[in-house]
Amino acid sequence: MSRSDDEQEQEVVERLQQHMKVLDDVFEPTNIPSLGSLEAQVRERRQIRRRTNWIEMICFWLVGLLAIVFGVLLFVSAPALYLSIQALGTVVAVILVVIWRRQKEVRYD
Repeated sequence: MSRSDDEQEQEVVERLQQHMKVLDDVFEPTNIPSLGSLEAQVRERRQIRRRTNWIEMICFWLVGLLAIVFGVLLFVSAPALYLSIQALGTVVAVILVVIWRRQKEVRYD
């Protein structure tokens, strides 16, 4: 390398450093949260998730209990209707399984 190439390279480096200083002055420094604040956020989100899971589980159990209660009331008040609904549901399920298997066999052929 010649002397002028070194001088040009030095000038380019100096200009880049000046521009970097200007950029550093223009932009605000980023605020990096501390480890304690991140752990606090994680704890808070876990508590919120636990609370929502509990609420969902309670709703699930209530709906399940309501379904059981209505099934028992239907069986007690009209056993013939209850048994016919059960039989109809079983027949429909068997028919759907047969149709599904036939369609599956047709796809593979």
